[in-house]
Amino acid sequence: MPHVSRIRLDKKAERNLVKNLSLILTKIKKQDEMDSFLISLLTPTERLMLAKRIAIIILLKEGTPESHIASALHVTRVTVSRLQFFWEARGAGYEIALKVLANEKLMKEFKEGLLKLVAYSIRAAGGYVKPTIV
Repeated sequence: MPHVSRIRLDKKAERNLVKNLSLILTKIKKQDEMDSFLISLLTPTERLMLAKRIAIIILLKEGTPESHIASALHVTRVTVSRLQFFWEARGAGYEIALKVLANEKLMKEFKEGLLKLVAYSIRAAGGYVKPTIV
């Protein structure tokens, strides 16, 4: 559990701090800049913890059993269950992350399809393959 000071900020100051963090995160567009920011902001353990949370949600969405997720990511089943509850109860943020990753996956598949098409075209142009409609 992260350490939070016992001396509480007033609610307005808290909201402003969180708003500023959100603003910074939305303004960073380059992967290397985000990596540098997260390395400066978070400890290695905190970064891994956040990455595992996202991985758990992805695996849950794929229908992977909780016990398999817990074993693969070296977390407890309670952690997996808790994240499943959070995902079901207030998962809008996780859905945004899943959408971003889905777009990345689509882009990867698109690139792979193009590379296959290019490789086929080169073989066909060289007379190695009988040209057919794909």
